[in-house]
Amino acid sequence: MIPIFSASKVKTLDAQEIEMEGITSFQLMQRASSALYNKLTELLAKTETSTVVILASGGNNGGDALCVGDLLYCNRREGFQTRPQKHLDIVIFYIKISDRQTDDFAQAYANVKNIIQIDEISTVDDIERMRPYLQRKNLCVVDGLLGSGINRVVKKDSFLGNVIDYVNAERREDSMLVSIDLPSGLMGEDRELSDPNRSIIRADQTICLQYPKMSTLMPESERYVGDMTWVDFDMKLMKEGSGDVGTMLQLSDFDIKRRPKHGHKGTFGKGLFVAGSQEMPGACMLGSKAAMRGGLGMLYVFTHKDVKPYLINYLPEAICKTYDKVDTDSLDSLSQLLAMTDAVAIGPGLSTSDGAKTLVEMVITAASENTLSLDADALNIVATNQLLEKLPSSTIITPHPAEFQRLFGKCANRMEMIDRQMEMAKKYNIIIVLKGAYTTISDGNTLFFNSTGNSGMATAGSGDVLTGIILSLLSQGYEPYEAAKLGVFLHGKAGDEAAKKRGEHAVIASDMIEHLRISE
Repeated sequence: MIPIFSASKVKTLDAQEIEMEGITSFQLMQRASSALYNKLTELLAKTETSTVVILASGGNNGGDALCVGDLLYCNRREGFQTRPQKHLDIVIFYIKISDRQTDDFAQAYANVKNIIQIDEISTVDDIERMRPYLQRKNLCVVDGLLGSGINRVVKKDSFLGNVIDYVNAERREDSMLVSIDLPSGLMGEDRELSDPNRSIIRADQTICLQYPKMSTLMPESERYVGDMTWVDFDMKLMKEGSGDVGTMLQLSDFDIKRRPKHGHKGTFGKGLFVAGSQEMPGACMLGSKAAMRGGLGMLYVFTHKDVKPYLINYLPEAICKTYDKVDTDSLDSLSQLLAMTDAVAIGPGLSTSDGAKTLVEMVITAASENTLSLDADALNIVATNQLLEKLPSSTIITPHPAEFQRLFGKCANRMEMIDRQMEMAKKYNIIIVLKGAYTTISDGNTLFFNSTGNSGMATAGSGDVLTGIILSLLSQGYEPYEAAKLGVFLHGKAGDEAAKKRGEHAVIASDMIEHLRISE
């Protein structure tokens, strides 16, 4: 697992790490800078960079940047791994916000002042001196102005705000800007991104130290963060600790159930999928096939009669039960299916008709705890009919942001949504999967971020596939929280494999099913 720490916790752990290891804070800074340097040179190797402009103020983030500059200067004749580097011009702009400097910044500054050109920028009038360098071809800008420790916004009318806005506006469009830990001006858990009177660096790449910061995982931050990665500089206490914000999932976190050699289709569970309508048969088909690919033994599908011809042609392995209208006979049929299956998922393509509402209410009433998953139209029915209180314990719901807000009210941003996700999961004793990049999963007590997936998965039917996977895992006996986490992870991993083959632009939902793998 990859722990996600708050900015305040990182500061505490830094101090504890220094004491535990018996090293100086500057030695820890050098270790971090070495990891940053290695990642930066990987990025530079893919470019024709000939000038690196380093932006540093007087804090430890600036110290990191100066140490990276020192390493670049000392190794500039060795090239960037994959290509020879004939010449690298390194320029440092010391953005003097105040006379205060951290001790580690001062030491880093002393190490480089006699070997690298440093231009001090201390007034708004000085900023213009940066223009010739920001307009150079083959340019990389390294942002080390501010780190994750800031706790207030940078106002546009401040000196630093002017610097940040100038860099954003004046650097060449084909340059690369790399931020250390966080783009300067972005806070570790930033809840004020709607403020138009603040300044934040717009990076192409953000290299987080040790682990991602929460703000880098939020959709509102993407235009500042660019592509995010993180580097390991062996912070032992972080590696051994639990994130106070949450945890990012990895495949090694899961215990995949062993499939016994002498097992039979009953061994691997019976699932029930209530989905599809005359207008939307595809959702039923995609979710059904994903459930079968997910490893369950038998899948029963309860759907409208007009869906059946499509489904049996698409997935002959499914057992299809149908209804024409929702009446006593159809409800009896559904009741029998609920009694003979291990888990049920309802919602994709179902519609929000009166008949669909009756089906949702019946499933919610009849389902046992630990066996139910709701998505799509089922969630809209729950929202409009105030059925949250009736959900069985440990029900899994998988809303996208719009569905989430129909259920739980408007939110100003993703971070507020996550706060409410945890609050509502705890209140109703359910598991909420809030879909999106870095999908979050919570039972109200803990929070997990998904590490798999890509923009190609933002396509019609993707959520139906996820519902099918979760149904499959529930049917096989996975505990609901585990089924939700593993289902989201595998769904994203399948999307990543599909994107490798087709490219993100060309991925469709059925590609994810074809690339679904439950184990390596």
